[in-house]
Amino acid sequence: MNDDDGRSHRMPPQRNPKVIGGVIAIVLFIWFVLANLQQVDVTWWVFSTQTSLVMVILLSALLGAGITFFFTRLRRPRDRSRR
Repeated sequence: MNDDDGRSHRMPPQRNPKVIGGVIAIVLFIWFVLANLQQVDVTWWVFSTQTSLVMVILLSALLGAGITFFFTRLRRPRDRSRR
């Protein structure tokens, strides 16, 4: 759309909710990491190690997500066409 003086008018860009949500998630994740940088002792059955608290939390979350994914895949019916 051109004005009388030749300038084009552009619509302001739409704010995409997915992008806004992603930016908020990244900011919260960075804040979470920076708040949990202290070192903690992790004792396994045979040995102990020291790592950052954020790694312990993230590893636990990934392990829980993996177990949940595995058990939900087991409970799905194998053949849905028999219904």
